[in-house]
Amino acid sequence: MTNQPLRVLNVTTVLRAAGIESFIMNMYRHMDRDQVQYDFMVMRNEKEYYDNEICKLGGRKYTISVPFNNTLIRIIIESFMLYFFLRKNKYRIVHIHATTSLRAFYLLAAKMAGVPVRIYHSHSAYVSGKSSVKLRIYQWCRSHITRWATDYFACSTAAAEWVFDSHIISQKKYELMPNGIDVDKFRFNQLSRNEIRQELNINDDFVVAHTGRFLDQKNHSFLIDVFSEIHVQNPNSRLLLLGTGELVKSIQQKVDRLGLSDRVIFLGVRSDVDKILSSADCYVMPSLYEGLPVAAVEAECSGLPCFLSDNITKEVALTSKTYFLPLNLGAKQWAQYVYQHSSDSLRHDESEVIAEHGYDVKEVASKLQSFYQFSVSKNSRR
Repeated sequence: MTNQPLRVLNVTTVLRAAGIESFIMNMYRHMDRDQVQYDFMVMRNEKEYYDNEICKLGGRKYTISVPFNNTLIRIIIESFMLYFFLRKNKYRIVHIHATTSLRAFYLLAAKMAGVPVRIYHSHSAYVSGKSSVKLRIYQWCRSHITRWATDYFACSTAAAEWVFDSHIISQKKYELMPNGIDVDKFRFNQLSRNEIRQELNINDDFVVAHTGRFLDQKNHSFLIDVFSEIHVQNPNSRLLLLGTGELVKSIQQKVDRLGLSDRVIFLGVRSDVDKILSSADCYVMPSLYEGLPVAAVEAECSGLPCFLSDNITKEVALTSKTYFLPLNLGAKQWAQYVYQHSSDSLRHDESEVIAEHGYDVKEVASKLQSFYQFSVSKNSRR
């Protein structure tokens, strides 16, 4: 009888084309799937972006759908359902992906179900708009992650400090897991640049790129203001927006009001993000908060000058052409700085630099696979 691969249950809210899911899928694609296989527990019952690929790679997708508006109550109900699932389906590793400490209850479910390896993975450095009551609940959950998890992952130091208790931080009990990318795929490619510029009819334009879901966090409204000012400086400017989300219609309406409809291109979700980045002249990400944005790492790998809000962790500064600007500087000053530091910028292949910083997806996937296998082996000897 042949040995079966170690199956890891990844618990995440959705499987859309976004940062957390991109990280998980990047790991999945580059692991030895004869050794480690991924399954998914997703907190909504819908057909989603990665479903077909997961099936092709040999993974399984399970869903828990709780139609309850109160987030805390919904998570508690989800945790009960996860407990019963894990009692029935024996997993040795549960890997929980989250942006706050609130999903610590999933850890309790896994612990009560007897799962020996329980990983809590922080993917964000902050979440805005939370009341003082919610922040106190987060603090309570933070302290209980320490009791219920066996291992702690974070995409950056800032993400670890946001989710984990102070003694986890001070004793450095967490593992930094970089948001690895395919550096070969995202290196600058002149042929791709020419192809996309011809496809989109932007041959001689100054092109600004942005990737991200249309959510408050990504600050698209400010991005449009910045681009509007860039357009004043250079009427032959274009803005390429990759992604979808709940705010896309309101952003389209703002673009229309500003008379920029023929200058801003909404590309939606595309599989050739690497080619889009090669076609651009700069990358702008004015987010209100991030963990360590994989989209910015991809843009850096493509050799783009990258302009990020100073709310984003400085750990993402992997090349000499990554700049941080305060949001209170205003759109006009952002635009002047972006245009000044982009228009004469020479394009270089930065893939080796990105790999040297530890962001090569093959190395990160190998590290994670080794961690899974060692953890299970260690627990089996107890």
